[in-house]
Amino acid sequence: MEEIFEGACQARLIPGAVLMAADKSGNFSYSRAFGARSMQPPLDKEPLTVNSIMYVASCTKLLTSIAVMQCIERGLVILDQDVRPIVQELQDLDILQGDSHGNVVSKRKNTAPITLRQLLTHTSGFSYEFNEPLLQRWRSTLPDTERRPPTSVRNRFLHPLLYEPGTSFSYGPSIDWAGVVVERVTGSTLQEYMMQHIWEPLGIKDMTFFLSRRPDMQARVAHMSLRDGSIDAAGQQTVVYAPVQPVLNPDGEDCQGGGGIFTSAAEYVKVLQALLRASDSPSSDLSGDMPRGQLLKRSTVDTMFNPQLGPSARKALQAISEIPRLNNMMGGMPPQAGRDWGLAGLLLLDDLPGWRQKGTMTWGGTPNLTWWIDRKAGLCGLYAGQLMPLGDAKSVEMTQLFEKEMYARHSAAMSG
Repeated sequence: MEEIFEGACQARLIPGAVLMAADKSGNFSYSRAFGARSMQPPLDKEPLTVNSIMYVASCTKLLTSIAVMQCIERGLVILDQDVRPIVQELQDLDILQGDSHGNVVSKRKNTAPITLRQLLTHTSGFSYEFNEPLLQRWRSTLPDTERRPPTSVRNRFLHPLLYEPGTSFSYGPSIDWAGVVVERVTGSTLQEYMMQHIWEPLGIKDMTFFLSRRPDMQARVAHMSLRDGSIDAAGQQTVVYAPVQPVLNPDGEDCQGGGGIFTSAAEYVKVLQALLRASDSPSSDLSGDMPRGQLLKRSTVDTMFNPQLGPSARKALQAISEIPRLNNMMGGMPPQAGRDWGLAGLLLLDDLPGWRQKGTMTWGGTPNLTWWIDRKAGLCGLYAGQLMPLGDAKSVEMTQLFEKEMYARHSAAMSG
């Protein structure tokens, strides 16, 4: 496996990757980085490390989901309550109706509740504009006075719904709004909340929504690369330095809980391990005292790993998985494999021999990052890249190579 990764980096088939895996017992771990920090000189001579700082994009959603579940444990909010009185911006949203050409033909006011459960499971009616022609068309009709820079949750994600909350599934900014719920019920920013209740308990020091405030982290950033479609002499699609560099962009105005965090792979894997450890800790539910670093009760984590979608939402998710480009964005599992959504990520409903087992939760981030937590196997891990576009076929191939090798090595370690 290591030789394949080194060869792929040397040939510039991928710019680099950080691979991390660990089991719940602490007896098995893997940590290795390949490739360079950048495709641009002079950093192209500096190796990528497990402590290199990356833009992890939608990997942020897992942390925001944990924050929400902590607030539920503390009695600050209820999973199925209407959050519109807490986040008044979500009152009186329009629901768009479109035709087959992506034209807005009508709109009506939403009167249904929007719950935390719906926000965490992407069944609220929100969707990302980049994937929805209907929302793009709606945006194009706005007068200039209503076009604000997308530097805050409100400016970027306050837009109409595609359906009545709870009736379908669409991946989008729902968890950004769940992060706003956390801020409103705790009276703190998401950064402040996570620092106190997630990062400090896990010993995480290199994680932030505001990279410009951390020059020590800026000094270790990995630059974004782009597979631009050009072909080299060997007939391979290689990668180049990307024109858009999130690690060099100005900070956002607020904490975007669906995709705003910068951190290292070594720090992020601590979050995965914390959820995996909670799977083996029933005593915390009885005594109320959780071991430092566990974050959530076992019963809460059990709930997070339970399938949450109704029939119509599950059908919509399954339809997405049957489109090759979109299935690649979800990790490239066999399209026919059953899947659902938990309260923090995509759930696998079938065993994949030699790979993920039934009940595995997984998701990732736009620059080809993928995390997974397999409670049945007792194994979790992270493939961390900084390569666009999302769902890059070579990155999916390398991610699966890594994961399957970790399952094989873990199995050998346990039997040995």
